[in-house]
Amino acid sequence: MDRCGTCQAPLFVSQRLSWDPEGVISIVGSPHNRMVFFESECIDQIFRGIEDLIGSPIEHIVIESRARETRRYIEKIYPGEEVYYERVRDETLSQKEREEAKEHIRALTQSIIDIGKVYGYGDTRMSDLWERDYPYPWRVQVTRDPYSLLFTVADNLGSVEACEGRDMWAGYQEIGENTYRIEVYEGEHPVGLKERLQRKKYGLKPGDIGYARCSECGLPLEVSRHRWDLERGVILDPGTGRRRAFFGPLSVDAIFHDLEEELGEYIPEKVIEAMRRYCRVAWAGEEWRRDADTFREMIALRGLGNLTSFRGDREHLEVLVQNPALHLPLVGAIQALVELAYRAEGSNVDWELKEDGDLGVDVRLKR
Repeated sequence: MDRCGTCQAPLFVSQRLSWDPEGVISIVGSPHNRMVFFESECIDQIFRGIEDLIGSPIEHIVIESRARETRRYIEKIYPGEEVYYERVRDETLSQKEREEAKEHIRALTQSIIDIGKVYGYGDTRMSDLWERDYPYPWRVQVTRDPYSLLFTVADNLGSVEACEGRDMWAGYQEIGENTYRIEVYEGEHPVGLKERLQRKKYGLKPGDIGYARCSECGLPLEVSRHRWDLERGVILDPGTGRRRAFFGPLSVDAIFHDLEEELGEYIPEKVIEAMRRYCRVAWAGEEWRRDADTFREMIALRGLGNLTSFRGDREHLEVLVQNPALHLPLVGAIQALVELAYRAEGSNVDWELKEDGDLGVDVRLKR
């Protein structure tokens, strides 16, 4: 994977993604499709936090919801791939023809793995079943240091479902230190989520956010300074040591929606509280300034939106974010950061996702 000669960031990132003045990370050539560059270690922690708060497991719902979104994405960008999977199983074809179809699938699988490493998804490898006379080797993968175990399982499931054109289910087992064998099986979904309504899409509001950029590849310097370990599939922030990854926010919002539909309308507050608790612990050792520019840059570089209003006093802080992404985790993160910046033990938060898509957050400190 080629790197920029100046900043050493992978050129794939600067060629595929654009940091826009609206506080959005968009996909080049598809500006309405967004990505975020977010602390990946918090993903599974949020869901574990929700489980602790509600006293009930949600892993099965998270995996099925995420897999559904992955399946739709793969079907869209790789249309017609199922024909190759059918050819592998077609005994009317010659052995050579079936092997050619299998090699096509292998190349496609490796391509997806390579992109995942650039995006910080961990070290995923194809299993040794490819070297044996196994009919479905693409159904098994081994991943080390996954950015999110739940999302990795779901992405494998959704990808196989898209390519084989049928519903399936997935399981995983730990086979080493932070290393997992993930296998997809034939069968019905264990949950059977209802088809969700399409979430309302809001038009982007113009912004004026500017970034200091690499003179060669154009990435924001605050992004290009991160360390990409492409062999391990890990992106690290050298200042904090925290891990980051690129992923689509809409599929995460869909999970929260599905959890709310399945479990009840209290889920949004549990998402916010789980994120607040995680940030309070994970970010406690850092100095957080109270100025608007710090908050604005932090939100925009992650592709979470454009902070346009920031006002408050010693007792509360009120902010407005235009073009927000991951609005529920964002509320929890803002609440935690206000508590850390003001050295407060706790707070109450009110928030609203307005008709025009703006996110208003009001944090009132407890003294």
